[in-house]
Amino acid sequence: MLEIGSDWKSYITYNIRADAVSLMMSSSWFGKVLGQFAQKRIPSIITKFEFKLPERYKGTFIEKWGNYWKNLCIDYKEVAIETAESARQEPVKALFICSGLGFMAYCACNNPDEQTFRDKFLFYTNEVALIGESIRNPLAVSHLKFLETCYNTGVIRKLSLGIISFIWISDYDKSSGLYQAHCDFLEPKFSTFHERIVDIGFLGQWWILQGTMKDYDVNPSEFKSIQNA
Repeated sequence: MLEIGSDWKSYITYNIRADAVSLMMSSSWFGKVLGQFAQKRIPSIITKFEFKLPERYKGTFIEKWGNYWKNLCIDYKEVAIETAESARQEPVKALFICSGLGFMAYCACNNPDEQTFRDKFLFYTNEVALIGESIRNPLAVSHLKFLETCYNTGVIRKLSLGIISFIWISDYDKSSGLYQAHCDFLEPKFSTFHERIVDIGFLGQWWILQGTMKDYDVNPSEFKSIQNA
């Protein structure tokens, strides 16, 4: 047993560093960490939540409901232990899977919505209005006018896939009472859906709008006239 003295902090720090170095020197340290956590920590965590049901509730719906959640926790415990064991056996694969899941979660948290697209559209519209017509990029101006027309006619739509979003153009306004606007058989086909996409949202950015407006204050025709002169 360790006697607490003046050097107990250095003693503990030395042991922690030694354990960390030996763990990192192992080729499968990632899997071992998961395996040790699943075998030692998870059962103790599940045990802490176990409780004894009073006698008056036995044989009632509450007992059945409690047994259901108890069995569910046991199943999840077994899945966690098996997953950690497989990660210990194949640490590289487990690392790639965890990295992929983490990246997908990051993409989902930073998936832009339609409001951010409209805010970007209004921002660039105001920016273009502040510069002279002679230096405006014709491609950027035509793209903004096209989006403005789509907003005025109410055909802008957004499709979210969780980690990525698409702004696409419909044929009719949402408030339209025409039969064609509400018939499921007349909706846009998947084979031609890519032709309706006007922007792609990923990692918090709308990439087509951002790329189109990169040089919105540069008119290429001005440089052509200078070269011809």
